[in-house]
Amino acid sequence: MQTWERDIRAREEENRAAFLAGDVAVLDRLWTDDFLVNSPLSLVNDKPRTLALLEAGRIRHTSLTYEIERMSCHGDVVVVMGRDRVTDGPEKVVSHRRFTNLWRLEEGAWRCFARHANVTSQELAA
Repeated sequence: MQTWERDIRAREEENRAAFLAGDVAVLDRLWTDDFLVNSPLSLVNDKPRTLALLEAGRIRHTSLTYEIERMSCHGDVVVVMGRDRVTDGPEKVVSHRRFTNLWRLEEGAWRCFARHANVTSQELAA
């Protein structure tokens, strides 16, 4: 495994754990200032809006797992594609999604500058 791949896998896991915990300080460090997300709610949110929604509890997952299916490095940009599974709300709605994360090397650190996620199916947890 190449260094960039190890680094990105570590950043993906750090991002997952921070998002699940609502740790906006870690996400602020991991995301570029121009970060954009094309969310599963059919909205495009920038970094301040996404962090505010997370901090206010408007976005909150009770579980979040993912599987990286493909990563490719293009100079200072890495494309990560895969699928994830999130559980939300007291009714425990489980969503299966496809995602793409884009990471850019900035001053020696990998930072996420764009994300796209879309729901492929939903179900109620048993």
